[in-house]
Amino acid sequence: MLFEKTRQLLGVMAAASALALAAASPAHATYEAGIEAYKNGQYAQALDLWRRFAVAGDVRSKKILGDVYSGKPLEAARGANAPLEEIPVDNVQSLLWYTLAAYHDFSAYQLPTAEEVNAQILAEARLTDIRFRMSSGDVSKAEAMVAQTFEAGSPYDIYRLGEMYQKGAGVEKNNANALKMYALAKERGVGEASAAYEYLEPLMNPKEIETALEKAAEWQPPLPPEHTGKTRQQEELERVKKELEEIKMADALEAVSDIDVELIQRSLNALGFRAGTVDNKLGPSTRDAIRRFQYSQVARDYDKTEDEKQSVVTGVLTPRQTVDLFGDAAKAKHPMSQYVYGIMHVRGIGVEQDGTEAVRWLTEAAAQNLAIAHYALGVVYRDGTTGLNEVAPDERKSAFHLARASALGYTPANDALRRLSFEYTRDNQ
Repeated sequence: MLFEKTRQLLGVMAAASALALAAASPAHATYEAGIEAYKNGQYAQALDLWRRFAVAGDVRSKKILGDVYSGKPLEAARGANAPLEEIPVDNVQSLLWYTLAAYHDFSAYQLPTAEEVNAQILAEARLTDIRFRMSSGDVSKAEAMVAQTFEAGSPYDIYRLGEMYQKGAGVEKNNANALKMYALAKERGVGEASAAYEYLEPLMNPKEIETALEKAAEWQPPLPPEHTGKTRQQEELERVKKELEEIKMADALEAVSDIDVELIQRSLNALGFRAGTVDNKLGPSTRDAIRRFQYSQVARDYDKTEDEKQSVVTGVLTPRQTVDLFGDAAKAKHPMSQYVYGIMHVRGIGVEQDGTEAVRWLTEAAAQNLAIAHYALGVVYRDGTTGLNEVAPDERKSAFHLARASALGYTPANDALRRLSFEYTRDNQ
């Protein structure tokens, strides 16, 4: 049975025997139970039901999982769309399930219903759109999961994967991989694989054939997750680590609220969002500029509807948006934003403390003769940094940047430079 041994799919729990689950009535009943759970806001239960029966060979469950992970509203559950925080858009998972539905083999089961055939047609129609959204790396990741799913299945599944490789259907065209799969399926008694092998072999050069047969000889079925997954202790350590990182980042983002409106206005103007006069006031012009910036962040997000995009256009920056604003302006070579972004990395304001990043952005600002950036570098090299990529104290570099800041007219650098000279003289005595 198709996918009867598959246990590699993300989040899939061990399925019951495919022979026991393949009958139309139970599959349909459970598919419908998933719809009802989804309508009632029981999203995790709905996903679990659909995954179980998708693994068992229900094409409708495969297709609806593709819909859910692509963010597509479910026709069978109108008005009950899951919020993104419950089921985030995941194009890799979406392409995986749509591909499994599109290349579902009905010959392994009883005659399909019109609804099942329609699910396969609709899934195939969605493949191009989903691939268009994705990077080539993510497409390759999804194709690898598709291949792994078929390889973990029956000998006939392996033969079907060979067909897919030969045609470039659902996975990237690769004759060597196709011949490898045909060789494996032929050894396992699939008659169609012998004919396919004999047809494909003359079309390949000797080196390709040799490579395919070597890979077939080395091939092992994918291990079940209990042999490849993480232990419970590892998972618990990772969970605790993630919680601590989230708490730390929450504190860092909270500190963003202390940043002056004046600096935000300068960054908005530098990016062309027209905040107007820099007056340190959150007036109408500044709010309009913030709205334009907020929309620019989601304008090209094809996973969001226009209503979802408009929902983020509030005229008030969230801490995360504030960090993104300074980051964008820093990358646009605005010196004051580069200085602010550097200080954020020094102190861990909205971002993780990182000495390398701090020095990078402060140096870029200082290269544009921003006196305060030279002063900040002088302090960084005088005191060193904590957090990631710590910067060790360096009196020579500190003196250079403090002297440069003083020469550019930044008065506080004078006292800092004198204190640095005094400490250096005292240490030598």
